[in-house]
Amino acid sequence: MNVLHNFRMAYVVLCHKNPEQINLLLESLTDEHVEFFLHVDRKSGIEAQILHREDIHFVKQPVDVQWGHYGQIECILKCFELIKEHGHFDYIHIISGQDLPLVSNRTIVDFFKENRGKEFVKHLQLPNEAEMWGCMYRVSVYYPRFLVSRAKAVSEIRNRYINLVMSVPMLKRSLKHLPDALYKGSNWMSVTGECMEYILEYIRSNPGYVRLFKNSFCGDEIFFHSIILNSSFKHKVVNEIKRYTDWETGPEFPRTLRAEDYERIRQKGTGCFWGRKFDLDVDREIVQDILQLA
Repeated sequence: MNVLHNFRMAYVVLCHKNPEQINLLLESLTDEHVEFFLHVDRKSGIEAQILHREDIHFVKQPVDVQWGHYGQIECILKCFELIKEHGHFDYIHIISGQDLPLVSNRTIVDFFKENRGKEFVKHLQLPNEAEMWGCMYRVSVYYPRFLVSRAKAVSEIRNRYINLVMSVPMLKRSLKHLPDALYKGSNWMSVTGECMEYILEYIRSNPGYVRLFKNSFCGDEIFFHSIILNSSFKHKVVNEIKRYTDWETGPEFPRTLRAEDYERIRQKGTGCFWGRKFDLDVDREIVQDILQLA
């Protein structure tokens, strides 16, 4: 009983905008079992406007996170290192500053107590036939920084570059520092403290693995999964993450949820603990409605 009484969870919160919304998120998830570890994008300038309390910790040297770049991996690793400085946690939940809880803290804590030892990591094995080049282009191609951008013109050039490199074996990168089996999935996951510590030890022991991902494309969706699913933790992995995200409706992917999505969230989000993404600047009403659920 004493072990469960000391049950501790850490939230990794990756954020870059809307300090008011981040504070609402922190307040809604505050619990005696919980501490928060925030990476605030270096270029955002919002850290001073975010709540500062003993249970809220900030990465001291945050990175400038750019879509698709290694910074999306590095910011999580920095949070992991910060967590380790504050003792052992039973679970680490990676969320964004645009997440909100869909259930009470008691529901979340009780679930992870009851499922202690399981790793909640949504994944599939590569190559994935449903994707271009089986999705292997993300690591098999060396990407100069200028090619990793959401700009339409850059995307068109990047796709031509990918097709050229992937069509000529001698142009592809050596994957000798990667495990034989690669996995891909959402980096919003819930893992045990032991799994987090294994990831940190793995990257210390395998610098070539990290080096390859520094010039990958959206490698954050492969980096953590391929470490976990090539370890002894694989047998404890549950292929779900208890998160609600709308990848179907648009116009954004994932969709920024609005008031008209409330009933859909209630129906399709059954069994989910967190939802994303929400934006006070887009729809304040849905944020208020969702906070009442928890």
